[in-house]
Amino acid sequence: MDDRRFRVIIAEDEKLIAKNIAKHIETENPNFKVCGIYSNGEDALNAIKQQPPDVIFTDISMPVMSGLELAGEIHRTMNNVKCVIITGYADFQYAKEALRYGVKDYLLKPVDPEELHKVLKELELSLTRIYDGVRSANNQESPLSPEEIVQLVKEYVQNHYASDLDLNTIAQNLGFSSSYLTKVFNRVEQITPSKYIRNYRMGIAKQLMGDKGMTLQQVAAAVGYNDPFHFSRSFKQTFGMNPTEYRDSLN
Repeated sequence: MDDRRFRVIIAEDEKLIAKNIAKHIETENPNFKVCGIYSNGEDALNAIKQQPPDVIFTDISMPVMSGLELAGEIHRTMNNVKCVIITGYADFQYAKEALRYGVKDYLLKPVDPEELHKVLKELELSLTRIYDGVRSANNQESPLSPEEIVQLVKEYVQNHYASDLDLNTIAQNLGFSSSYLTKVFNRVEQITPSKYIRNYRMGIAKQLMGDKGMTLQQVAAAVGYNDPFHFSRSFKQTFGMNPTEYRDSLN
């Protein structure tokens, strides 16, 4: 990792809680450095735009701009920044909402050090694979293994599924040809990258459909489908029933 320390920003309006979280982050994993603490989502967003961190830990309930609004804005404009939601509300509704914005994880207050340690370890592994993997992909002397390439593709899909995503976009961003990615991914996973993208999106859509407050069109848009008919067709190909039939089956 070349002695890399991953930069962290915390958005939390309660100063003592914010300082405590910052202390625990650097104690639990010294590879993370807290470089800023902000009391509302708007100030945090401005800081992120000036110098994007690797990770942001954000409370949900904050003045000016909520943590969910902040996560949504990051997902739309800077979705390489990983986001972890911290909240005192033990309600899965917020987790489902956060899921739409590619949030990496979800921690409840008071933050349990053991849970924080697990989240930081997962973030460290993910970020290390991305930084080292992309560098290796462009270095013919140190190529990635097929399994590492597949993992990079999966992580890219998981972080960008709500955007306009296709195989060519992934290939371009990871530094491979689309044909090579298809060949490697299919050999390791016995499925094409395009089908993996569809299946991952449909899995998220299936979870979101449990929220009756979201229309099917909103669910489709949340997983990257601007065309409701295309979404319905993909859902049926994946699960054997159309979205309306599935939602009716939940009653």
